[in-house]
Amino acid sequence: MTLKKRIIAMTASLAVFSSLCGCGAEASDFSFENVAESKDLGYTVKSSLSTAFKGMDENNPVSSDIFFADPTSVEYDGRLYIYGTNDSQEFESKDGFGSNDYGSINSLVCYSTDDMSNFRYEGTVPVCEIATWAGCSWAPSIVSREESDGKTHFYLYFANSGANIGVLTSTSPTGPWKDPVGGPLIYNEMKGLKDDPVDWCFDPGVVIDDDGVGWIAFGGGSPKHSDETEMRTGNCRIAKLGKDLTSVDGDIVKVPTYFHFEANELNYIGGKYVLTYCSNYASRDMFPIDLGAAPHTCSMCYMTSSDPLDPNSWEWGGEYLTNPNTHGYPFSNNHSHLQKFGDNYYLLYQNVSLLENMNKLERADGFRSIGIDLCEVDEETAAISVASMSDEGVEQLKDLDAFSVNEAETVHTAAGVKYYRADDEESYYVTDISDGDWVGLTDVSFGGGANSVVVRVHGKGVIEVRLDKADSDPVASIQFETGTEFVNISAALKKTVSGTHDLYFVFGGSFVFDKWQFAYLDSES
Repeated sequence: MTLKKRIIAMTASLAVFSSLCGCGAEASDFSFENVAESKDLGYTVKSSLSTAFKGMDENNPVSSDIFFADPTSVEYDGRLYIYGTNDSQEFESKDGFGSNDYGSINSLVCYSTDDMSNFRYEGTVPVCEIATWAGCSWAPSIVSREESDGKTHFYLYFANSGANIGVLTSTSPTGPWKDPVGGPLIYNEMKGLKDDPVDWCFDPGVVIDDDGVGWIAFGGGSPKHSDETEMRTGNCRIAKLGKDLTSVDGDIVKVPTYFHFEANELNYIGGKYVLTYCSNYASRDMFPIDLGAAPHTCSMCYMTSSDPLDPNSWEWGGEYLTNPNTHGYPFSNNHSHLQKFGDNYYLLYQNVSLLENMNKLERADGFRSIGIDLCEVDEETAAISVASMSDEGVEQLKDLDAFSVNEAETVHTAAGVKYYRADDEESYYVTDISDGDWVGLTDVSFGGGANSVVVRVHGKGVIEVRLDKADSDPVASIQFETGTEFVNISAALKKTVSGTHDLYFVFGGSFVFDKWQFAYLDSES
């Protein structure tokens, strides 16, 4: 536990002690209708709890139970939406054995957060069901803009394996999505590439500059022509997008990168276009000495330009993130995305830490997870400082409000559960629950005091509410038998709870968990 969290826990404990009588609590009510009270039905939680693969004092990886990689993100309405390649599809197709060769991946995963510690599962984007011409979906990049209809439109670009690049559009960061082109946006047979194709036509990186112009970088693999080398691979290209952001406007230009391999992303910082990418495995002996130290193998590098269609304008920025194996994780491929959120720049990256946490490295490899750490960026020069990967990650930006209606699929870490949404449902919920499973959230604020809790569930079983530790004594036990329809069930807390706590919902039985909320119910009402 970090020093900040120790201080918060001590302060919260004092607050709970001083509020046992409800002093300082303000009366509130549930937002749910038709609330039934919990009754003693004899359900209990077994003493042995399921194992979580992410600690409550660790913010990385983002997901404690789903593999996803090649991060990109977009901010909308105060939340950061994070998208990645759905490695869990490949993992499940192989029953958790063997290497990830990405062939079964045809969807993307999305999570969102407003505090950088508790993440809401937003589901998958079924790319190949929407873009039926595609067979795979890898390495997304997303941008958004407000358009003439007054709505924010989202443009989600993806790689159809190494063959070509498509785009989906929506007026919501979580869809529904549509395929506006009906085929690939970028492909080697198109004008501008047919006579000089890239080895891998994939890994789009997209940005909209301050003039509202969209740009796309792409490409990867090995050199294809005699005048190209492993240092100057010639496989990175950039183009201006049309005003619709779903077409290419003008020439496709070769970016003179060093050791370019894959994992393109674009940012626009301080009037400069910032291209980030993963370097290849070639010998560094030929690297120009005047550019400083050569980048390490399979590290993240960047270049900048004020005129992206002029190859001579691109300048070497250097290496900003070495391979995961230099940060204490197993060696793996590399991909990152730079995102400003609030006052900070964050670096989203990938490694195989979740696979390692599951103790599955001996039977599986290449199944990746996304982590987040701070990254220092000079907004005047667009210089990116050297960053790192860690289990601890970043600090939580704000407390989670216990008095709001919260989705059950918003978690910091989870043990044993899965997430599901029926076709006629608006949001996901926690399912596949077994005895001893649980979910945990960090820094949940109970303000001046809460004395009641309500959950939206269906099925039969018990939810125990616990504070600060998963195995602590419950402050509430909510028991129910609902059948197949969702029902709102409330229970009184054994004491008034105030201050800020880590919050745990611990499960017994078999049911579906949709939402929750705390309140301070006035006994006279």
